[in-house]
Amino acid sequence: MTTAEHRTSGGGAVEEVDSLFRALVDDGDVPGLAYGIVDRGGLVHAAGHGVARLDGDRPDAATAFRIASMTKSFTAASIMTLAAEGAVRLDDPVGRYVPEFGAVRPPTTDSPQVTVGMLLSMAGGLPTDDPWADRQESMSREEFGRLLTGGVRFVSVPGTGFEYSNLGYAVLGRVIEAASGTPYHEFVERRLLRPLGLTATGFDTSVAAPSGVATGHSRLDGRWHPEAFSDPGVFSAIGGLFSTVEDLARWMRWLADAFPARDGADDGPLRRASRRDMQQVHRAVSPPRPAGRPGDGSMPVTVGYGYGLMIQQDPVWGTVVAHSGGYPGFGSHMRWHLRTGLGVVVLTNARYSTGRVPAAAALRAVLADLADPQEPVALWPETAEARAAVEGLLRGWDPDAAAAWFAGNVDLDLDLGRRRARIESLVGEVGPLLDPAEPKEIVRSDSPAHVIWDVRGARGVLRCEIRLNPQDPPRIQTLDVTRES
Repeated sequence: MTTAEHRTSGGGAVEEVDSLFRALVDDGDVPGLAYGIVDRGGLVHAAGHGVARLDGDRPDAATAFRIASMTKSFTAASIMTLAAEGAVRLDDPVGRYVPEFGAVRPPTTDSPQVTVGMLLSMAGGLPTDDPWADRQESMSREEFGRLLTGGVRFVSVPGTGFEYSNLGYAVLGRVIEAASGTPYHEFVERRLLRPLGLTATGFDTSVAAPSGVATGHSRLDGRWHPEAFSDPGVFSAIGGLFSTVEDLARWMRWLADAFPARDGADDGPLRRASRRDMQQVHRAVSPPRPAGRPGDGSMPVTVGYGYGLMIQQDPVWGTVVAHSGGYPGFGSHMRWHLRTGLGVVVLTNARYSTGRVPAAAALRAVLADLADPQEPVALWPETAEARAAVEGLLRGWDPDAAAAWFAGNVDLDLDLGRRRARIESLVGEVGPLLDPAEPKEIVRSDSPAHVIWDVRGARGVLRCEIRLNPQDPPRIQTLDVTRES
């Protein structure tokens, strides 16, 4: 499927997004790139700029690029697949699967053993190692074994902090092989790529991308120079995949489709609960120094690492899931809004040029055009019923209704006699109350068991808040009625 065949429903944001990415080529930051806008239905718009190869064609959504560290989401999904089958436990010591790592000396005598889950969440205590690790892809299993037995260094006690470690994900590749009895590359292809129809994704230049494979480049003396491709090896688990915008749109859609949690069919290579687990914060990420001002709208704040994915908080839109990739000759970035499934992916053929900043701006533009910043909350039916019951109590106190709806703590927190007197006094100040038939618009709801709304009277407004307890059926545990100034 070529770019022209994609449906375009990005609204007015398409031109803005295209301008953001086209500027990377126009400003000389990359020789070429391809990008796409994704929603819960798949790829809605895609385009390319520049050249896939020097003096070559323009890249498009079917051109394969190396996606570098975005590969880690595939490695994490592979571990989660094995965990769901009981072949791996996330709290297992890594040495159970990779004996050479079991012989690694910890940083202190009281350090815990490094577990699978620690490596997944970048909490293994190993140092950040991007430039070195990016040149190790072709390392053989034998060489990797010798590297581990020769000793590795730690920068923190395992399990106590975040440190981005490629070596840790290379070890996870060996865990996958040991637990499955299958080479890492074959496991990813057989258990993820094929079932999901990612036919243009693979670990070498033979990948079946309809528009071919882009050449990677580095800039030297003001000119772009092609970078040689590295061959697959142990470090492919950190960043070895080639893929296209089309395939990554399917990958992003599949991960985003884990939300919201729901009843119904849950088929596929990994259940929704495990995919949701990948997109939760498992290790907090400390802000850079000096820390920027949160909420200034410039960039989302990264709050933590999940499993193979970064979790960020946009000051307006809330939770965004993302990951960049940087490799000799290539840069990439994918991100999606957790609530709506709207996302953006960009692939470039310039060394370490991830496109992260324009991608973040592009997603905000798409969200501003297509989404509502306020997340709607579906109330429990009982919450709506309780709200109506409170409206009834405001208009005429009924002891039987109060007894039916109030949990036992309500009378203990403020005896019902005083509570009734206070409410009747407030109603007297703002009354008579208007529109008794239906409760009006919700002011805020933090969960299905919580709601805040206003009740209008002839001389003022009452703000009401209720929160239901966890019983089944639930009862009102909090009732606050105040006069709005």
